[in-house]
Amino acid sequence: MKDHIIKVTFTFIILCTLCFVISVKAEVTEEQYEILSPIFSDLYISLMSDEKIAIYTENEFTVEQKLYKVTQTANGTYNEEIDLELEDEIRNGTLSSPRDVTFYQTTYKKISLIDSGLNNNGHFITIYTQWLIVPVTQSYDVTAMRVEDANIIEGSQYGTQIYIKNGTTGYVNYSPNGTNIVKSDNGFGISMNLVNNASYYETDISATVQATSQYAKVYGTYQHAVRDVTLGDSQSYFISHNGYGSVLNFATGVQNWYDGMNGVYKTLSYS
Repeated sequence: MKDHIIKVTFTFIILCTLCFVISVKAEVTEEQYEILSPIFSDLYISLMSDEKIAIYTENEFTVEQKLYKVTQTANGTYNEEIDLELEDEIRNGTLSSPRDVTFYQTTYKKISLIDSGLNNNGHFITIYTQWLIVPVTQSYDVTAMRVEDANIIEGSQYGTQIYIKNGTTGYVNYSPNGTNIVKSDNGFGISMNLVNNASYYETDISATVQATSQYAKVYGTYQHAVRDVTLGDSQSYFISHNGYGSVLNFATGVQNWYDGMNGVYKTLSYS
């Protein structure tokens, strides 16, 4: 099954083995919006399915968020975590730029790990990334998650790229069995080719995770390609604690083509 671009007026369905069906919708109640808006953009909320809205608004969920600044220079790529309170300044273009280094580009990404509790030690996990500044390079980026003392339910993995181009919103849906996904026993990753010349990007991957002990954890990362790469290049990795963000261990010939941004992680409840 090939991953494909869909306009927002189209409806799609994905079957997830453990729990629910995903289908697109475009309105929420005021109460639901109050719960969702501190985490998700209005654009993302408008594209949420009824089932996904119910997961987040009818179950308790927790969020781990990080805001990263990534600077690409002639000597390599450097990333650092910065204060989440700077988000508005970055979006508005009022945050002062560094003056002590020659750089090709400085980008900012906010990455969130959302954990919504399900029955029987189940967790609906989403790794959600918002670009605060459009990146110069638009190629195959990779979002991935890794679990410890937990299992990812096969068939529940999927992802989405949301973008705005020429004033029109569109999205790319990535299925559990598509060509862009790489799976392993301890996690999975999805390569997403950023739609060229868009003015805004958001991405997410989600899966249902079953905690198997009190030590269960989940890690998430988003790795941005700083040069043009192929799909095959982007999939040259293992899911490993030794990798970027404690998730993605790229092949030696590929690792310097990604920005090496740190990730997020969370301990999963278990009883």
